[in-house]
Amino acid sequence: MLNGRIAWVVGATGAIGQAIARDLAANGAKVVASGRDESALKALGLEAERIDLSDRASVDVVAQRIEQRHGRIDILVNSAALPIVGNFLELGDEQWLAVLQAKGMGYMRTMRAVVPGMIERGGGAIVNISGRGGHQPNSPSHLPGSSANAMVNLLTRGLANLYGPRGIRVNAVAPGPVRSARYDTIAAANAKLGQAPPAQPVATPEQIASIVRFLASDQSSHLNGSILQADGGATPTL
Repeated sequence: MLNGRIAWVVGATGAIGQAIARDLAANGAKVVASGRDESALKALGLEAERIDLSDRASVDVVAQRIEQRHGRIDILVNSAALPIVGNFLELGDEQWLAVLQAKGMGYMRTMRAVVPGMIERGGGAIVNISGRGGHQPNSPSHLPGSSANAMVNLLTRGLANLYGPRGIRVNAVAPGPVRSARYDTIAAANAKLGQAPPAQPVATPEQIASIVRFLASDQSSHLNGSILQADGGATPTL
């Protein structure tokens, strides 16, 4: 599906990001994995670039290095997250800002770094991992992350409108619960706030990765500005 494509997966050290990087590579893409944890990046066995999403210079330099080595970036996948959770009244400003820097602002920085090259080459595909909390914030301990997801959703649709005519498709996947250490952290924090574990399907990272692969490929060539809700039907909506 992706033979010859150059894919940059940001946030490739989390459970979902790892699954995405491996899936894209298994389907023919040349994957460059980025994250902050060097040992986790090394364990992937893929080309890797350490990155600090809170620093614009770090993001721009990594994007430039990838383009210099491979000539282009065809696919960008943003899958970074910072699981800072807790009681709304106890979370400090610095914790909120850290989450927004890692996800909302971080995604903005990576997209800003790749869009000029995609325009020059006539197009590309961007896939953002958002989250159900971006439109249904029902996880009481996870309001910083949900707020960042809402920003990601807005950026996804806004940039799809702006750059779709230039051949760049920007879509998002909004998972519900996904089996991972991050899910366990959020569930434990919610339990402390009196919320019982939800009686709903819990996805595997690989299930989310397969949706990302579809959005990154030509099979989804007519999808742009979509936010695909991937929660096993747990959220009824029109």
